[in-house]
Amino acid sequence: MNPHELMNQITNLGAQINAAAARLAAQASDSSVSMEELRKQKQQLTDMNERMAALQESYKAALASAGNGLVPIPGAAPSTPRSQRERLASNEYARAFAYAIQNGITRKNGVGNEKVKILYDALTEGGGNPAGSNGGFLVPEDVEHDILEQRRQLDPLAALFNVEPVTSPTGWRVRDAAPTKGLVDVDEMGQIDDDDDQPFFVKVPYTCSKKALILPVSNELMSDNVAILFAYLSRWYAKKLVITENTMLIAALRTLTAKSIASDPLAGLKTALNKGLDPAVSTLASVILNQSGFDLLDQMTDEMGRGLLQPDPTSATVKRFSGRALHAVSNATMGDVTTGSGSSAVITTDLFIGDGKEFATLFRCGGFELAATDIGGDSWRTDSTELRGITRLGVSKFDEGAMVRRTLTLTE
Repeated sequence: MNPHELMNQITNLGAQINAAAARLAAQASDSSVSMEELRKQKQQLTDMNERMAALQESYKAALASAGNGLVPIPGAAPSTPRSQRERLASNEYARAFAYAIQNGITRKNGVGNEKVKILYDALTEGGGNPAGSNGGFLVPEDVEHDILEQRRQLDPLAALFNVEPVTSPTGWRVRDAAPTKGLVDVDEMGQIDDDDDQPFFVKVPYTCSKKALILPVSNELMSDNVAILFAYLSRWYAKKLVITENTMLIAALRTLTAKSIASDPLAGLKTALNKGLDPAVSTLASVILNQSGFDLLDQMTDEMGRGLLQPDPTSATVKRFSGRALHAVSNATMGDVTTGSGSSAVITTDLFIGDGKEFATLFRCGGFELAATDIGGDSWRTDSTELRGITRLGVSKFDEGAMVRRTLTLTE
């Protein structure tokens, strides 16, 4: 079997593993599914992963035997196997990636091309479902660093939440319930009773879904300096990544029950901080809102004419309420909510108050992937190259009590 056929098998099996893992994660939280059935499905998933590992080894062997007729240098020391991270950080990988992007080399049409062999080596490094089996090549480490740096400059909501990199697209984490009682009084030499306030653990599943988009790039840019091309790709990917993550996190926030504080926003905010949240959470709380909500609060004053919001002495662009920072996102990212129509329409805006790191976790599975083509899609008609970016993300709520949702009514 040739490398191309083996890679197709790897791709197909990877899709089956993703589906089986997602099905297992869903049924693990369903009490109607028997443990016998769960064990059976878990064993099937294990068998599929073992088959994937065998296919990967066969693929590596097929690539090595293809070899393009290259003969080892007599007496040369054998090369030391490199980890995936070492490959992605090498200049050799960056040159191969640039060559693939500029010449429309994809995972399917580049098999046997020695100039991009290191890109395939990075994809098949390690066991399990390989990153890239459904998409393009993993981006070089420098490009990934640039994407993350660009992302940080865009002030993403993810900075307010827990973020965890994972290697499996599905799985679970364990959350424990906080104790509510302290130690009890006991006489010297007296009997110590059992504590009914025992640790309680909850399984929190996660699923990382594939997120992808096509970017048309002019062939003039594709043939330009590699550094310019990489910088452009980093900016584009970072912006798309922030928008995607923000949308997923806001969707999780909007599952919370809303409570209106339209009659007295000042009292409503104070009550949310003082009584709506546990004091330990309130101390670390921040406020997430959109432009409409920020504008409404920023124009409010107390009985002395002083602004409701206070400036942050450490940052000229940040304002605080009762010492808690306000993080405003665009209305395009978190829009206002309209109920009714015509003259009876009511427009409200959300305020999310609490500790995002306790509330939810953003899971990132694998690295960033890019593939290019200059013959598919509209590339031929527009004399351009189409880039396809892929990443895998998931959001799971851990402690819904760590965040509250309040709404304000807006007026025209």
